[in-house]
Amino acid sequence: MNRQHILQVAGALWQRDMLRFAKERSRWLGLVSQPLLFWFLIGFGLNRVVSLPESNGNYLQFFFSGSLVMCVLFTTLFGAISLIEDAQSGFLRAILASPAPRLGIAAGKIAGLVTLVLAQLAILLLFVPLAGLSFTALNWGILALSAVLGSTALAGLNLGAALLINSVQGYHAIMGLILFPLWIVSGAMFPLPSEGIMAFLAILNPMTHIASLFRFALIDPPTASQLWSHLTPLMLQAVVCVYFTTLMTRNRKARHV
Repeated sequence: MNRQHILQVAGALWQRDMLRFAKERSRWLGLVSQPLLFWFLIGFGLNRVVSLPESNGNYLQFFFSGSLVMCVLFTTLFGAISLIEDAQSGFLRAILASPAPRLGIAAGKIAGLVTLVLAQLAILLLFVPLAGLSFTALNWGILALSAVLGSTALAGLNLGAALLINSVQGYHAIMGLILFPLWIVSGAMFPLPSEGIMAFLAILNPMTHIASLFRFALIDPPTASQLWSHLTPLMLQAVVCVYFTTLMTRNRKARHV
């Protein structure tokens, strides 16, 4: 497999998606405003009610990182619909009928969603001072790395599901039913228990690791062991989800699109 060919295909698909997203300003507004609205309503509403350990800051700060996770979730969830639109317009059939490498197709679509997530997060981070946090105190390295890995994992999962389901209505119904509850139990809204079945299941939930890493970057500097306990599974999940999307592109061609 020619690495340069993979990069060329991925770059072309990434550029196409960037041009598409740039024209859809209403989608940008909705994807940014929804997590922000959740944070304002729930964060300010429960700030004086919910008591947290001192390391987690106040609830307004704690839930700000959860709102960032929601942004990653919603952006990848709704962004993957573009793949279903490509299938309905015939573009996906054309690209799969070409000799384009499947990894290049998967990488290009995932890179487009990751770029969109990073742009959305950059906008949301402008509101950091309202949560009582300082830009200079943030760990930008952890924040950037976790954003890239987390959005890669969720983009791969959603794009693979879009290829498998092939219906906007079915995709919304199934993925919304699965992913939104996973966000709720990821520790984005409230701290997770340290033991029990929920703690065990949280390890398998990529949003758990994204929420924890965002929190490390914003309010709770981690030890090395804490950092790697979340980075390692998130890296593995990102690789698995990229492979899932690649596999679905191959299966899609086998079914003649």
